[in-house]
Amino acid sequence: MSVKRVLRDLNKLNTFVRVAERKSFTRAAEDLRTTPSMISKHIKELEEALGFVILNRSTHGMSLTEAGEGLLQNCLEMLDQIDSYVTEARNSQETPHGTLSLQTIGDYAGLAAAPVVARYLSKMPGLKLHHSASPDVSQGPGDGADIILTLKRLTAPGFQEVDLGAVRHVVCASPAYLALHGPVSDPRMLKERSCIGDLKSPSKEWPFHSSGQTMLVEIGGPLLSNGWVLACEAAILGLGIVRAPARAVEAAVARGQLICLLENSVASPERLLAYHSGGSALPKKTAEFMALLREMVL
Repeated sequence: MSVKRVLRDLNKLNTFVRVAERKSFTRAAEDLRTTPSMISKHIKELEEALGFVILNRSTHGMSLTEAGEGLLQNCLEMLDQIDSYVTEARNSQETPHGTLSLQTIGDYAGLAAAPVVARYLSKMPGLKLHHSASPDVSQGPGDGADIILTLKRLTAPGFQEVDLGAVRHVVCASPAYLALHGPVSDPRMLKERSCIGDLKSPSKEWPFHSSGQTMLVEIGGPLLSNGWVLACEAAILGLGIVRAPARAVEAAVARGQLICLLENSVASPERLLAYHSGGSALPKKTAEFMALLREMVL
C-alpha cells in the first residue's frame, strides 16, 4: 500500500489519533467500537506504509516516537481544519440545526441553566437539547458535551473556559427564626447562631466583606447539607440561617418565607464557569447558547 493511499485512509489516521490520546489499544477500541486486534492491525499497516515506527510498545505501556509525535500534530491540524470548514459551512445556513449537548455539574449550574434552556429552545425551534446533570466535578466532562456549566474549575482537554462572573450569594433566615432569636446586624453575630453549613466545604466559615477585605466568620449548627434545596427548606422551617446563591432563594424571598441579612457584606468567591468544545469559530447552536448564558445567568 502506498504512503499516499494510507494517508488518505482517514479510518487508520483516526485510529492512530485515538490510540495516541488514550495511550491504550483497549481504550481506543472501546471508543471506536472495535477490537484491540483491529486497532493493532491498523497501526501496523500504517507503520508499514509510512516506513517508520510511530509507537513504542513495552510492558509499561506505550508512547509516541519522535516521528509519531510529528504525525500526531499534523493529524490534529488536519482535523482542526476539517472542523473549521464544517463549522463555517453550518454557520452559513440561516438557522442552526442539530442537537446541543449540555452538561451541568452541581446544583447551582442546573438552576442557572434552566431559564437559559427555556429561552434557547423557544428561540431556536429547530434545535434539540440534551441535558445531563452530574453531582460534582469528580465525574469530569461527559462524552460528547458541547457545553459544560460548573462552579468548579475543570481539567477538560479540548474545551475552552469562559468565566461568566461571580455568583451572588445571600444569607437568609425565616421571619419566625428572626422573631425568636433577634436580628443579625453584624456578620460576627453568626458565631452565636444556628447556621446551615455546606457538607462539601472543608471549611466551616462564611466569607464577608469588611473594610475592603474578606473576613471569614466561623459558623456552626446541627445541620450540614450538600444540597441547596434541603438547606433552603430547612431555613424556611426555622432551623437556622442559610447561605446560598441568590437565585436559589429568590422565590422564597419573594414569597416572604426568607429574609436576606447583611446584604452589603456577603462575599461571593464562587464563579460560574462555562466550557465549550471547539475553537473560536463555534457552531451556531453553541454560539447562541453561550450568548444567552452571558446575558442571563448571573
